Amino acid sequence: MFPLLPLAAMAALASQNPSAETAAPGYHERILVTSVASRAVERVAATPASVAVIERPELERGLARDIREALRHEPGISVENSAARFGLGNIAIRGLDGARVQMLVDGVRLPEGYRVGSFSNASRNLFDTSLVSRLELLRGPASALHGSDALAGVLAVTTIDPRELLRDGAAIGGRAGAGYAGVDDAWHRGGALAARGAGVEVLAALHRTEGHERETQGESGGTGNTRTIANPQDVRAASRLAKLVLPRADGGFLRATYEDYDRRVATDVLSLNPQSPRTVSLLGDDRARRERASLDAVAYALGPVDRLSVLAYTQRARTTQDTVEVRANTTAACLSAPGPVSCRREARFQLEQEDAGVSMVGETATARHRLVYGVDASRADVAELRDGRQVNLATGAATNVVGTDIFPTRDFPDSRLERLGAFVQDEVAALGATWIPALRFDRYATRPSTDAAFLAANPGRAPVRLSDSAWSPKLGILAPLGDRLEATFQASTGFRAPPFFDVNVGLSNLPLGYAVIPNPDLRPEESRGFEAGLRGRHGPLRWTLTAHRTGYRDLIVSRTPLPCPGDPRCVPTAPITFQSQNVSRARIEGIEARAEAALGRGWSARVGGAATRGDDQGRGAPLNSVDPAKLVASLGWEGPWALGPAAGAQLHATHVAKKRRIDSTAGNPIATPAFTTLDLTAFARLGRYATLHAGLFNLTNRKHWLWSDVRGIANPGASIDRYTQPGRHAAATLKVEF
Repeated sequence: MFPLLPLAAMAALASQNPSAETAAPGYHERILVTSVASRAVERVAATPASVAVIERPELERGLARDIREALRHEPGISVENSAARFGLGNIAIRGLDGARVQMLVDGVRLPEGYRVGSFSNASRNLFDTSLVSRLELLRGPASALHGSDALAGVLAVTTIDPRELLRDGAAIGGRAGAGYAGVDDAWHRGGALAARGAGVEVLAALHRTEGHERETQGESGGTGNTRTIANPQDVRAASRLAKLVLPRADGGFLRATYEDYDRRVATDVLSLNPQSPRTVSLLGDDRARRERASLDAVAYALGPVDRLSVLAYTQRARTTQDTVEVRANTTAACLSAPGPVSCRREARFQLEQEDAGVSMVGETATARHRLVYGVDASRADVAELRDGRQVNLATGAATNVVGTDIFPTRDFPDSRLERLGAFVQDEVAALGATWIPALRFDRYATRPSTDAAFLAANPGRAPVRLSDSAWSPKLGILAPLGDRLEATFQASTGFRAPPFFDVNVGLSNLPLGYAVIPNPDLRPEESRGFEAGLRGRHGPLRWTLTAHRTGYRDLIVSRTPLPCPGDPRCVPTAPITFQSQNVSRARIEGIEARAEAALGRGWSARVGGAATRGDDQGRGAPLNSVDPAKLVASLGWEGPWALGPAAGAQLHATHVAKKRRIDSTAGNPIATPAFTTLDLTAFARLGRYATLHAGLFNLTNRKHWLWSDVRGIANPGASIDRYTQPGRHAAATLKVEF
């Protein structure tokens, strides 16, 4: 935890320095608000939770084009990347990732993710930061307000609104911009236009990107497993957003939103399929699209309800991933055995999800209490399908039997997920502190339905329905310790309903001797977290120091091998049988800190750090999902310059410690070495309307790896440089506002 020592020392010195009471000349405190912490708009300083808010100006000045770039300087957060083909994946908060982090866009859950095999990977990252107004990160269990999947925390995304463009009562406003990023040779462009009139506000926005593969610092080209240069890719993405708002004089409104995100990536996987030595070419064509229509409203003074917000939505997402693989010098079965045959395998993976839901949140304030309460109800229909064929290139003969799969097939039956939850939170001042208890009840169900594709691959297997409920309590405390210091405490809980695909999965490859069977008895995953911290305010200096510990129970390990043949659950004809199990208990603990200060004359400084330890208590082994300690610091300046009213620059330093505690039972991932990188970003107003943003990243061209990218790569060998981060690279954008 050594990276946090400078922060603790900085906070201690400031708390004893009387001169810190006087703010620097021209200092204006930046007041951040959040809605993710209590489902109601409030100042970040008014909640005991650990919340980070990244607003639109910070995203622009950091030239962030995706969620990983947006969070690059956020300690304790990481986003994985699949180097060969699929790109960005799971987000981890305090060392726990995947569906254990709830992700929302304008209050709507992002679709489920699913992976199977080497050629199917449906990610939840189906949004574009170009149309984002703000990101909110809630660290720690949060099911007391957000329900299932908020086991480790919540990422809440808010898109831009007409009023952000309609400034000073203007009837029309907008922005347009274009830019280039050298890391993937990408050009991006887009704009947003807003107008108001006749009691209506409207917004229309569009953003497009065309780029290529993200660079590595590998130097080996060619074809095969030793390739370390990134596989060639063509990337095209488009985001569209439309809003119509009917504002009310009292601050309420009715708003209709349409959002569309579409991404297509074509990959020449020159690193090939490591599972077969007969593969000579591999092409991937991956498409993902998400559409959302929603209607939300806010009203005030409705009887005993001071503020009521209502959201209703529908959403549809589809991921389609096509793979064309050519194998040479093999047999007619097109497996890995040597022979005289060349063949082509064509495979398609498709995952579709349709959502509908409604939520209502009310607020009521009395002389001593501030109540927030609400109801969430949602339904999701999920369908997965794998299809394909195999072609003998000499004879042209085609078959729907590919390897040992008979296409089309489903890995799990079509499933309907139903969720219903109700919560209440109170905020009351008593005994010299603010007490914030909360409680939520959730009911959830999985209802499968079979068809010919599922039954053909799973003869005689009847999927089961699953339903259960969960209570999630929370208690937060804010206790002032004088005028400049405040203590915080929070005990919170989280849960995650058993994944529908683990409950009713059906996979078998009997010629190769393995099968995957369902587990209808899975219990929900649970977490119980505790945080204690200090917050200080000393003139222009603000700092926080937080210690946290969270215990996780009944963690689900997908596809755990059973002790065959002795276990009665084993498939008789499959010596290797897998079944998802509640087998893990884990504990994650650590310390986090951050500080920021205005130094006068336009100068400012920020520093933050996180050090975390995770243990799989069921096996007595380190938890590999935990990232190594990280320290970030920045020094910035902003002020007038010759060509316009404002300019500024920031120098960012990031230090990541060596990864030391590793569970190597399933292979030997690289113990990522320590590294320090420097990033320089700057902006300048060019006259009244235009702003230029530019950045130079990894200034020292440091060769390094991120643990989130390599922790799942066992025994990488000569291919290890394929997973390196980009070397020195530049980016720039030009924005025009009117």
